[in-house]
Amino acid sequence: MHLKIFLRPLWMLAAAIVQAQNRHTVQNRKLECMFVEEKQSEETQIFGPTTIKRKAFLLSGDLNINEKAIIFKLQASSLDVFQYVDEKPDNLGCEISRYSTHGIHVPWTHQGKETITDVWFTVTVRNLKSSFTATSFMRKIEAPDSQQAENNEAKADEEDSAIGDTDTLLVQVSYVVHTSTPLTKTKLKQDLVLDCGYKIDHSTDFNIDWRYQHKGIKKKLFSYNGRHEQVEHLEKGVEVFMDRIRTGNASIRIRNIDVQDEGSYTCSVYVPPLFGIQTLEVEVLESPIVSVDLDSLSLKEGDEQKLACESGRFYPLDVTVKWLRQQGEGHMLPVYMTNVVFSPHRRNKDGTYNITSFFRFIASLRDNDVTYMCRVEHISLAKPIKRYIHVKVEAQPQILLFILGSITILVVCIFLVILLIQIKKVTSYLFLCSHRKKQEEALLIIGKEDSV
Repeated sequence: MHLKIFLRPLWMLAAAIVQAQNRHTVQNRKLECMFVEEKQSEETQIFGPTTIKRKAFLLSGDLNINEKAIIFKLQASSLDVFQYVDEKPDNLGCEISRYSTHGIHVPWTHQGKETITDVWFTVTVRNLKSSFTATSFMRKIEAPDSQQAENNEAKADEEDSAIGDTDTLLVQVSYVVHTSTPLTKTKLKQDLVLDCGYKIDHSTDFNIDWRYQHKGIKKKLFSYNGRHEQVEHLEKGVEVFMDRIRTGNASIRIRNIDVQDEGSYTCSVYVPPLFGIQTLEVEVLESPIVSVDLDSLSLKEGDEQKLACESGRFYPLDVTVKWLRQQGEGHMLPVYMTNVVFSPHRRNKDGTYNITSFFRFIASLRDNDVTYMCRVEHISLAKPIKRYIHVKVEAQPQILLFILGSITILVVCIFLVILLIQIKKVTSYLFLCSHRKKQEEALLIIGKEDSV
């Protein structure tokens, strides 16, 4: 511990020397941005503040802009915001906004002879394809011999001073926090490094904090007190590069990624009075394993068959499974089958899912040499997975059809004969009953006459 206390001033001195050596002539660079402000009004309490965006440029070097825009002109500094934008402007997004220290004033080392103010801005540059995000803190400065500095001396420290549509502001980058992993898509059981780096234009104390949030779950992963060089919290399964943390590497490593590790991660680097934050999104993508119960199938005409397509161990839940019918090898478009049913989703122990799709049909000669295809689409796949079942259908033999037809006719004839016999019996029975009734009536009449 005593050795650390002894070495710390030497380390600070070495860092200052390196920073001084890193200073270089500012190159001519230009980046188009949007200056974003929130305006308060009488309706703010009901609808919230109004967001106003105006065109702005971030310039370095001796460039001049003739367009109607707010100009933020970078002055020489040991930090270069343009080191993160070395690619086509069409792939970049740039947003500048005010940054409030909420009245907290902390002495900040100033580079240069200009008059320093307590007005701060942030410029966030991000790649539109989510390959990096960098947020730089810029402090407004005024040249001591400028007329503008004399006119604005009374309001130099006002954070909310008005900025015109064509104003030029001199700014100096003092602090940068950046990440090269704003969006990470990963498979299960992988080790994942979440990148978070920072650069400060002078040696000072700082605190680092990592937090996680997903679907209502919040937890602290790691915290570091730079002043005392102490780790105050470290979540199980999280690793930190302690040998690099004081040189600007605040990254963490998560071992053996699980479904529960998906969500938003926040890296905060607090350099009083500036709070640098990067939000990193982690998405778990596990591709489905697709299989069919048969590769080929031979049927007789009239046979009924059920085909099954299993999609297993995929994440997230949403998956699309379709059955298609393809005739021959021509260029005819496949036909989507509609008589398809699905099993419920089944969740595995690792959080992935399984689902089975069923297709049932009765074979006919038109199904001969037909290919049925199970096609599975999932967000983890660059292209759908396809599985094929080739079907052959044979006609029923003619002699068998003749025998079946003959048996059918014979059965029908026997049935008709039996039916006729039964009808005749019923008719005879009814006739006999009727005859007996008439005889009984006749005898009854004769008996009455004899009695008389």
